[in-house]
Amino acid sequence: MGPMLIVRGATLAGMATAARLARLGHAVTLDAAGHTAAPLPDVIVLPATWRDLFKKSGAHLVTALNAAGLALTEAPPTRHALGDGTVLDLPAERGAQYHALSAAFGQAEAVRWRDLLDDLLPVWEAFRRHALEGTEPVRTKRQRASLWLDRTVADVAGRLQTPLSEVVLAVGPDRPGTAALPLLLERMFGRWQLTDDTGAPQPTQRLVDLLAQRLAERGVRTVESHAGPAHVDCRPHAVRARWWARPVLGTPIDDGGQLRASATSPAGPAPWGQLASAALAVYALHERLTGEDPRPTNKEFALPRLPRPR
Repeated sequence: MGPMLIVRGATLAGMATAARLARLGHAVTLDAAGHTAAPLPDVIVLPATWRDLFKKSGAHLVTALNAAGLALTEAPPTRHALGDGTVLDLPAERGAQYHALSAAFGQAEAVRWRDLLDDLLPVWEAFRRHALEGTEPVRTKRQRASLWLDRTVADVAGRLQTPLSEVVLAVGPDRPGTAALPLLLERMFGRWQLTDDTGAPQPTQRLVDLLAQRLAERGVRTVESHAGPAHVDCRPHAVRARWWARPVLGTPIDDGGQLRASATSPAGPAPWGQLASAALAVYALHERLTGEDPRPTNKEFALPRLPRPR
């Protein structure tokens, strides 16, 4: 057993960081530092990030859900009330979206929406490479263009010719085009909710409760305050620069080589972004301490065996 690792901030990223480190065999103290996990959205996008967290911290997510009488099920379509009085129930699935939009705005607008989301696919791949699953810095004009940093959300919405453009503008007209990615993610990965054994929707915050249970199972010690430096700082920090213009996650941010994983990391504040930032910080810290590369791309790495239940 190596030195006690300190994770500062009991945010979602902090809890995920502590759980992953403990599963890798480290002794971990989670310094709450006055922080708790922010309320989760009602709908879960990118459930794969939750599945990966639970798999890499112990039992699979479905096992934890089953034990709690819960399940991940498909959520209802997103309802948009548009300025012209149209109430649009937008399904997540590609074909269902096309039919719903054709009925509401005509086939030509449905094609424009489909093509817009298709054009976001390479933006998603670039975002994964630079922020979500990797730490490649954004240095060139070509890299900026691949992330749609050279256009605004308003520019993206301008491709549509009906009140459907309001769905895009709702993410923030002055934000860079990358901010439109959640529209694609719902189509790619669906919308999910927690339900109980009767099929009744349950608060997604119960996932945080299951994560807290996982921390206890892994022996993570939680304190209200811990003096001294932390190995990973998971408190949200003031953003002084755009994420693509500041040091990326995985690089030391001070002389002590401290890492950050939080809602203000490059992957962003969405739950899936925080979980991804936690994974990157854990990969970097574990490799720094042990020389082992625990990244999913390293097929030769295996998690240590868990002790047998007594």
